Amino acid sequence: MEPTAQCSQNVCNVSQNRARRHDASDNIMMIYHKKYRCNDQPKTSTQSNVLVMPAPSKRKRAGDASSTASKVGRSSADSSASSAANTATQAASELTKIDPQEELLSTSKSLFEYLERLPPGTLRSIYNLPPPGGATVAAAVLRSSSLTDIARQCALRLVACGGKFKVGSIVEKWIQRHGQRDALLALRRLESMGILEPLGLANRPGQGNDDIDDEANDSEKRAKLMAKIACLTPEFKGAMKLHLSTMSSSPWPTISREQIEEFKKSGGGAKSDGGEKESRDPPAPYELELYTQSSWDSVLHFLVGSDEAGKDKGGVEEPPEVMIQFLTRIGLMQEDPDYNGADRSRAPLVITSKGYEFMLRDTNAQVWQFVLQYLNSLAHHNMKDAIRMEALSFLICLGSCRVGEGYFNSVLQSKSARILMKDLARFGLLFVCRVAGKKAFYPTRVAVNLVASNEKEGSRQTDAIGQSVAATRSLEESLSAPVPSRSHLAVVVQTNFQVVAYTTSKLHISTLALFCDVESYRRLPNVIFFHITRDSIRSAFRLGVKADQILRFLHVHAHPMLRNGDHQLVPSNVTDQILLWDRERRRVVMDEVWAHQCRDSSEFAAVGQYASDLDALAWGNAHTNKLYVHFGKSEMVYAYIRKWRTKHYNS
Repeated sequence: MEPTAQCSQNVCNVSQNRARRHDASDNIMMIYHKKYRCNDQPKTSTQSNVLVMPAPSKRKRAGDASSTASKVGRSSADSSASSAANTATQAASELTKIDPQEELLSTSKSLFEYLERLPPGTLRSIYNLPPPGGATVAAAVLRSSSLTDIARQCALRLVACGGKFKVGSIVEKWIQRHGQRDALLALRRLESMGILEPLGLANRPGQGNDDIDDEANDSEKRAKLMAKIACLTPEFKGAMKLHLSTMSSSPWPTISREQIEEFKKSGGGAKSDGGEKESRDPPAPYELELYTQSSWDSVLHFLVGSDEAGKDKGGVEEPPEVMIQFLTRIGLMQEDPDYNGADRSRAPLVITSKGYEFMLRDTNAQVWQFVLQYLNSLAHHNMKDAIRMEALSFLICLGSCRVGEGYFNSVLQSKSARILMKDLARFGLLFVCRVAGKKAFYPTRVAVNLVASNEKEGSRQTDAIGQSVAATRSLEESLSAPVPSRSHLAVVVQTNFQVVAYTTSKLHISTLALFCDVESYRRLPNVIFFHITRDSIRSAFRLGVKADQILRFLHVHAHPMLRNGDHQLVPSNVTDQILLWDRERRRVVMDEVWAHQCRDSSEFAAVGQYASDLDALAWGNAHTNKLYVHFGKSEMVYAYIRKWRTKHYNS
């Protein structure tokens, strides 16, 4: 008997070439070529994402003028291809050394989920940071969705009554009407977040709550637990007392108008501190919004290869070299795998499937991905724990600030905090300038929302509504301006699968072209028209885009007029059809099997039962006595068949 294997599914990886275009129609046709090239010219080369390296690549890209102008998102390199290979090999070896705790942290979806996955001892160290860090973090954790309402009430009551109370009294008197299970779950959350001293209840992410039921039902375990004392950790207790006794809601002293006026009266405006930049007036809220939008637009335009970058008024600047290296490091871009030149260092950068997924996320999720990768880059640092605690406390303190309020750099006591401030400014989270003769930073709306959007995080629907309100506000502000900005986007999806998008940005056009039919593209001065087709959606799937990401994008950027009344943001027939097109990819699953023809029904029954118990049976036909066994376990089944035939046919 010779095993016969079915064909396995071949995956065609699409590699995207980027080039500058001079009008919107050319830009759309470039995307059309990238989306559908796998149907015309199949590729067999494997496209892999870039490893997340612990430190930026030292390769410095630089190129001649013609090369830079023709290849979007690349610069040339001083180092050779061999040094790049050595760097990648070293990064891969370092990546394999990451411990499970670091791997768990690297998959966090929000700031407070990141805090939940930290060991309780690290959380206690963060609570113990000098003010305002520890107190602000403790208050933010208490407000966050990491704690249930019952856990939040227990923590506040323990702070008010001295920090100690018997577990039995908490369960039976404080929260009796909610049931013992909910009470024990609340105590578990408090213990896992470093708020309570260990009671033996805490579990780590990914573990279930079955042991809570055992504690509640086992009379002996329950008696021991009820006799214990629930005690607040001294770090959290001290931090909460400091927070409750503080009059100001801002973590640092703000820059007052009196300080600015006094500086101007004393001859302000001249260069100071060694001839640095002149002092300026505090930035207005719209200026902060424009700064954040331009920072992210430069990154997103660079990813899709849009041609809106330029020095003209209203153009989008190319991101700095540090940001380009960061995009490569986190796997949003990679060197073109189809580049055939001898010098791989001159290969252009192209967007990866992970980059396409990044494009369809909302701004807060995009910012968190950058911050998360920044925190992950500290995994191999000698002082990673201290720097990580400083970074987390600084981010949470920014969430307690108000947009438009400024703070002098002197409020940041450590050198690592000042370095972190400069890094966050590159992401568009902070606006750094000189005010009243001193360096100052102003948190932007994105920095504040990074924490505020997760403090009382509810259902996914509530989260989507919050993002939709932000999109509506952005559209209204753009329409009220004399010249519409590039940031607004309002989408109307009709029942005939036509997509109407009110926008003036080629970035939005490129994003919509990921899942819309580019041949149906039409444009008016401030509105574009697309059609959603089966081929366009399937092309998006091949690029790594998921159905729920497409639908979420359409919901978040739905036109404000659709939110009045009972209008559907996306018609139900369009939603259902996109989901059905997604399921088409999983209707048939290819698997390698070994076909075995049994001699009679008794052999068919015996071998089939053995293969079924071994979880190796793929399919069997009782009429023809033929079995199909998973190829990976075919040798074990074949050995059993030989023994069975020797026993029954040779006896």
